[in-house]
Amino acid sequence: MTLEQVALIAQIIGVVVVAATLIYLALQVHQGAQQMRSEGRQAQLTYDQTGVYKFVDFPELGRIFSQTETPSFEEKTKLFFWMIGQMRAREYEWLQYQNGAITKESWETYQGVIYFVLGTPRGRALWQLCRGYFNAGFADMVDGMVNDTPPIDLWDQLQAVE
Repeated sequence: MTLEQVALIAQIIGVVVVAATLIYLALQVHQGAQQMRSEGRQAQLTYDQTGVYKFVDFPELGRIFSQTETPSFEEKTKLFFWMIGQMRAREYEWLQYQNGAITKESWETYQGVIYFVLGTPRGRALWQLCRGYFNAGFADMVDGMVNDTPPIDLWDQLQAVE
């Protein structure tokens, strides 16, 4: 075997090694992206559960959202900051969707919570007070969702359950 043939074989082996390395790195990047998406979904689940558990700890929040009498300042403060927490979680999910980190289907399930949070006239009034604290694109999207949507009667239905 000539020196020229050995050099050619070495080049072929080098190309194969480089190709294998690139394939390995691509797989690692793909696994890393999947891991990041999984961690993002876990964070979203944690945010959602925290908001739900607030209603377990403070069931009066539902009553305050739907009652006809004007809530006290303390009650409005509870609603206001609960709403900011819930809407901040939705904003995070919307940003993740905008960046391609979550699918459209996932975003649509998270998005549905907005109708719940802003489902009463009082919730919508509080949203108008706090919407400036959010990403302008997100706030506009939320306004577009709820502007022509009638309020929900979930709290009345819950009250009526025997």
